[in-house]
Amino acid sequence: MNYSSETKPAKILNLPSLKELNDSIYLSRNQDNVYFSTKTPANNSDRAVFSLGTSDINIQPIVRQVTCTRGKRPYNYQSFVIEPKDKATGIAIIMIKLEEHQTFLCNVRILPLNTLSEIADPEAESKLLTVNLEKSKCVLKTDITITASNTGEALYSVHDVDVNAVSDLITPDEIVELKRELEFQGSKLIAHYFQEVLEIVLNDNPSNTTKAPVIPDDYILNLPSEKLKEMMSANAISGSIALEIIGSNVIKDLNRDWTAAGAFIGYLL
Repeated sequence: MNYSSETKPAKILNLPSLKELNDSIYLSRNQDNVYFSTKTPANNSDRAVFSLGTSDINIQPIVRQVTCTRGKRPYNYQSFVIEPKDKATGIAIIMIKLEEHQTFLCNVRILPLNTLSEIADPEAESKLLTVNLEKSKCVLKTDITITASNTGEALYSVHDVDVNAVSDLITPDEIVELKRELEFQGSKLIAHYFQEVLEIVLNDNPSNTTKAPVIPDDYILNLPSEKLKEMMSANAISGSIALEIIGSNVIKDLNRDWTAAGAFIGYLL
């Protein structure tokens, strides 16, 4: 068995928690006017945009809850788009889902060559902004499974890491190193923060007593303010980790927007 697919403790003992990091982060919530539907204004009520800022650096990653599709087929996940800066080239999509037996899926998609506007479909019939992965130039991915254990310590495993979409930009040896970094260091950091999101979902999700628990569409935006802040922080941090890894290993000087993600992570961690 590949070591990455084995279950391991998700919490990193010497790394700050979301609660600790949120003491130095402020969350702003506004309407997502740029991606409003003009044909169906009633769909715009939940199109919120969240920005995370600090008092020390002028970098504000942007998080939007979205409906994620491949063509016309929607994914059965709650999804979030992370831009390291406004209108950035290089975005990340985090897709989360709660399954039976307290199993939490966190799928990360990195689109290093796209802006949000290139994959967004504001006129799609959805109260949330719809993004279509089929419109992307390339998609890299890592899928993380987080589970609650009997001892209360969350465990995680990694699977389906795929970085072949950038094989024409770097050497075969660099592809191997990129996959290794995303599979191990990157996924471990992301699991550390999303194991706290698992706790939020298990404790606050109104559907977690049903036979097949899911995260309702309106659940995220109606979280209590501190829980909402932790949810958006986890997405912003995780998306920034993924973008920094791809940026520093692949994109480099091709486009420098990814450096905002690196600066945000460097400040926090």
